[in-house]
Amino acid sequence: MTEVSESVGRYLRAVHLLTAETDRRAKTGELAAVLDVSDASVTNMVETLADRGLADHRKYEGVTLTDAGESAAREFAWRRCVAENFLEDDLGVDVAALRDADRDGADDPRALGQVLSEEAVHRLKDIVDHPCDGACRAPHDEYSECSDEVRTTAERVESDP
Repeated sequence: MTEVSESVGRYLRAVHLLTAETDRRAKTGELAAVLDVSDASVTNMVETLADRGLADHRKYEGVTLTDAGESAAREFAWRRCVAENFLEDDLGVDVAALRDADRDGADDPRALGQVLSEEAVHRLKDIVDHPCDGACRAPHDEYSECSDEVRTTAERVESDP
């Protein structure tokens, strides 16, 4: 698995969610809207992802993930999901409220999943009895069952003129 930072993971996950929901390449403007960043920031990160072999970017057509990028996005999603399940189910933390209050993600408690070692996140998975092991296994058409962010991502894309 490719090590990714929280920032890179957010972009990978956004591309993954957009392409899964729309069944086409994600456009940089859509990513900017979903991530609440500038178009220039998206362009820079998409170029970085392409340079690392995680994305295929075609100017004026958009971006999609490579197999390595999808694998990294799914592990990122899985780690976040394990942490979110633990925080909500075992500690009673209202993760959605915290996420809504912190749009830039700097204090997003789900980032816990990214800082844990592989052993620690697997032990946490066992505590929360999470069904997936190491990567999100949901097929694209069922991804929304695992991630509330799919619905909000799709709503943002559909509402943009």
